[in-house]
Amino acid sequence: MDHLFITRKNVHARYYKRLIGKLDLKCYLYVMGKPKINSLWHLKTAFKKNLDSVIEKQVIRKKAQSTIWHFKLIEKAYSFIVKVQEKLRFAKYIAVLKEYKPNSVIVWNGKKLPNITVVLAAKHLNIDVFYFENGLLPHTTTLDPTGVNASSSLNKTPEFYLKFDPENKLSFSPPELSQRGNHKKRQTFKNTELPKNYIFVAFQVPHDTQIASHSPWISSMEMLYDEVIKSTKPLNDPSLKIVFKEHPTWHKHYNHLYDKNDNAVFANGNLTSELIEHSKAVITINSTVGLEALLLNKKVITLGEACYNIEDLVLHASNSNELTSCLKKINEGWTFNQTLRDKFFTYLKYIYCIPGNRSKAEEEHVLAIKNRLNGSDTFSLTRNKES
Repeated sequence: MDHLFITRKNVHARYYKRLIGKLDLKCYLYVMGKPKINSLWHLKTAFKKNLDSVIEKQVIRKKAQSTIWHFKLIEKAYSFIVKVQEKLRFAKYIAVLKEYKPNSVIVWNGKKLPNITVVLAAKHLNIDVFYFENGLLPHTTTLDPTGVNASSSLNKTPEFYLKFDPENKLSFSPPELSQRGNHKKRQTFKNTELPKNYIFVAFQVPHDTQIASHSPWISSMEMLYDEVIKSTKPLNDPSLKIVFKEHPTWHKHYNHLYDKNDNAVFANGNLTSELIEHSKAVITINSTVGLEALLLNKKVITLGEACYNIEDLVLHASNSNELTSCLKKINEGWTFNQTLRDKFFTYLKYIYCIPGNRSKAEEEHVLAIKNRLNGSDTFSLTRNKES
């Protein structure tokens, strides 16, 4: 067998099943379920495995979902249960992978439980892993042999992109941005009248791996709100407002922040593209909103680890003082390198991103995945030369 797709019984399982039927490769779908008796042979190895980081990230995600997880007794009990559970899971997937002997394992995201444990088992056996995720451009998919988001194999140096396509044979025009649908539990908001001079800040899903794994200093949306408000005060610009928008797929509302500061405005009913387009700049932890802002020719400040944290493309702040410094740079006329922006997105479109997504899995999409798994596409061949 060449490739083993591993997932729970969910939308990804249905997508993988359709994909495998079209790929014309040696593939198998393994749907997570009951324990395997032969995993008992690997318990000794599993219980020696240090899973502290996995548990820590899971607890962070739980705390973001509900205050109940902040009680120490509950946190300790939960951590113990998950640690035992994941050691048993680690033993199971050692057994599964030894049975199927794949050349590569394929998972979605790879930073969340239970997939992260599957990844650890594959790495323990020196088996390659491919990571699926939603694409960085609209109507695309990510399939990366290193990871997704900030863990991706995308080059972080501006020179790499500036040297790409030296004869400018490839063209790029910004795609139409799509609006995310609201979570069914979210209330409906009317459009908010926007101030003339504002910075746009998009909230993210607080328990997402982008926050739990790739946000070293911003731990919550409340902290994001406070740090942005604090960092704009030294600018001494009474006309500057901060426009926030809650993430449409997060079911809770931050009512306690709505009227907390006179310089802050919540525009939950407005289109994100509209909020970006009329802003002076965009601040994000590491959301794809940052990429959307660049597509709309807006200046971006990131506060977390992001695959597009590239010098001369965005400004990055790792604390509140640096955030103030970044805002001052924008006031003083800093702007991104337009050529770098165009080259970066051209590379994403023609080399890195898989065209299409799981909803349709059309022929072009399937062929691109086949070539990526085989290591025969331009991205893979270029990456192999670099390494």
